[in-house]
Amino acid sequence: MSKRLPLSGLRCIEMCWVWSGPQLGQYLADLGAEVIKVEWYDRYDLYRTRGVERLRGRVSEETRREMSFSFHSLNRGKLGMTADLKTDAGLDTLKELVKKSDILIENFTAGTLDRLGLPAETLRELNERLVVVSLSASGKGSGVEALRAYGLVLSALGGVESVLVDESGTFVGSPTFVISDPNAAVFGNYAAAAGLLHALRTGKGAVYECSQIEAIVSILNASRSEEDEMRHEVVAASDGEFVAISTAPESALGSREDLADWASHLDSRTVIGEVQADGGYAARVIDLSETENAAEYSDSDVRLPTLHPVTGAETVVAAPWRIEGRRPIVRKPAPVLGESNDYVLRKVLGMKDDDITTLRESGAV
Repeated sequence: MSKRLPLSGLRCIEMCWVWSGPQLGQYLADLGAEVIKVEWYDRYDLYRTRGVERLRGRVSEETRREMSFSFHSLNRGKLGMTADLKTDAGLDTLKELVKKSDILIENFTAGTLDRLGLPAETLRELNERLVVVSLSASGKGSGVEALRAYGLVLSALGGVESVLVDESGTFVGSPTFVISDPNAAVFGNYAAAAGLLHALRTGKGAVYECSQIEAIVSILNASRSEEDEMRHEVVAASDGEFVAISTAPESALGSREDLADWASHLDSRTVIGEVQADGGYAARVIDLSETENAAEYSDSDVRLPTLHPVTGAETVVAAPWRIEGRRPIVRKPAPVLGESNDYVLRKVLGMKDDDITTLRESGAV
């Protein structure tokens, strides 16, 4: 299957952490690219410990940093390399990898690559075909260029929270599921595809900078459709299920002021049927844990099995596309920190045993 994937044969260096950048790397890996995630033992992806905070002190840190399901999901299919970029030897090793790669992705604060000694000019000298995709908070040149923030702050600056109001226009609070990270990853995927096609056609790479804040603004600026004028509500049914409904305000159900009370006396299946009979749309609110066995997913292989060397058998949410009718498989589990060093140094960079030993003894990888 991997030989038939669209990006097979392409190599990507991922210098990303948390969500937006790793999500972009996941897309590229799912599409067949060889994605090499670069971390360091004192500066690894923070998502390695997301969801396992309570295990601190109960298991070794070497084990705990390999136990996060969030990390496993976002980083499946990738290789893992360690390099201390604050050392000359570590930085030189990465530069050698740049020469043999097609794309580099990062989601650090704007200017971080420059400070690491990898400005655009240096990357271009190393590999004129290299495509660089940057997913910083603001992008270079912004008035908040130095901003360091997580998704909630970025979506707030992009205006998302301003539309989270009730029927009276009163602000009801921020979402617990931030939209800016996965949204930025999608825009980054567009940039990666455009850059790779341009490099293929011209032999020249380029730096593509995506502001996560501006990416949010762009989707909020979309024109409203007719569906946006419908009445949207989530109601509780008598069987304990919640139902999301959209009805035309002038319809029999859409014009009811007691819609929530009406639904509370009916089971969810009846609510859905009545709303659909009234010309509206309705669906049961499904918990993520239900998607594996829910009837709505009975014909979809939405979860795929994987076997992680530390946590064992798991299922991860599949890529949301099929190629020639087939879902891309999970080619490998998320990488243990530094697991692919030998492959990268020996196979990709062609280093000899003595040079590898010297490099390792220097503490740079």
